[in-house]
Amino acid sequence: MPMAIPKKSATTFAPSPDRMSPDASYGAVPAKRGSRGLPRIAVLSAQFESVEPLCRWFRQGGYPISWSAIDIDSGEPSIPVSEILLFHTTRPKFEIEILTGLLRRQHPKRPPVVLALTLREKIRELDVTIGIEDFLCAPYDPAEVEARIRFALWRRFGVQLHDMIVCGELVINLGNYEVTIRGEPADLTLKEYDLLTYLATHRGRVFTRDDLLTAVWGYNYFGGTRTVDVHVRRLRMKIERHGIKIISTVRGVGYKFGE
Repeated sequence: MPMAIPKKSATTFAPSPDRMSPDASYGAVPAKRGSRGLPRIAVLSAQFESVEPLCRWFRQGGYPISWSAIDIDSGEPSIPVSEILLFHTTRPKFEIEILTGLLRRQHPKRPPVVLALTLREKIRELDVTIGIEDFLCAPYDPAEVEARIRFALWRRFGVQLHDMIVCGELVINLGNYEVTIRGEPADLTLKEYDLLTYLATHRGRVFTRDDLLTAVWGYNYFGGTRTVDVHVRRLRMKIERHGIKIISTVRGVGYKFGE
C-alpha cells in the first residue's frame, strides 16, 4: 500500500511591502472592489516566482487569493475551497497527474474552475480530459487572465464575474440564484434567498424589521414584522450550523449582514 502523503496547508498570499507595486509590463492594477463580484482564486505552482506578479495584481484588485506549492517532499498541498484554480505548470505530464489526484481527494463533489498557465512549447502536453477549462501561455497578462476567468465562470456556472457575493466560505451566485457553503449547495426558499441577498449586498448596514419587510416582501405585504424574524431564524439554522455567522442582531433596531 502506498504511503499517504501528509497534507500541506495553503498559504494566503501576502507579499512584502517593498514588493507591492506590480511591474509596468503587467498593466494597470484593477480598481479595488468590495467582496461582491470577486471569486476566490487558488494558485497551485511549483515555481511561485513565475506567477508572483500575477498574484500581486489580483490581490491588489481585492481578490481573495491563496497559493499552494507543488512539492511532494514537503507533503501533499492543500487546495482551499475556491471558484478558480490557476494551475501553473512547466511539467504538465507529471504535474497534471498530481492535480488530478488532489481534486479527486480534496474536491470530489465541486471542483474549482481550472485554468492552466504554462509555456507555449508545453501546450501539447495539457490533458483537457481532466477538466481544464482554459489555458494561457507565458508571459501572463493579468487583464487577459481576468477575462479568461470571466468567460470560464460563465461557461461553468452561467454567471458573470460580478454576479458573485463571497463571504468567507459562503458564496451567493446572483446569476443562478444559488448559495453554496464550502462548495455545497444550501437549500433555501426563494424568500430566504431574497433576504440573504438583500442583506449581503448591503453588508454592514443595519436594517429595521420594517425596512426588510418592505424591501424583500414589498409594500403590499400584509404580514407583520415577525415574518422577518422567522426567516432570519431559518437562515441561521441552515447556514450558521456550518460555523459561519452571517446575520447579526442589533438590539432595539434590527439586523445586519456579518458580525
